[in-house]
Amino acid sequence: MAIFHLDFKIVKRSEGRSSVAKAAYHARCRITDERTGDTYDYSHLFEKF
Repeated sequence: MAIFHLDFKIVKRSEGRSSVAKAAYHARCRITDERTGDTYDYSHLFEKF
């Protein structure tokens, strides 16, 4: 039987955090933030697994 775990954390822009960066990290891909134009690339982490 599988055990389910879910964890939510608030991402505040005022603290310098980015939900787009967090999504790119968890998806292990490259995502560009449309609001700021910053690109977050975590696709290289996918190759380690």
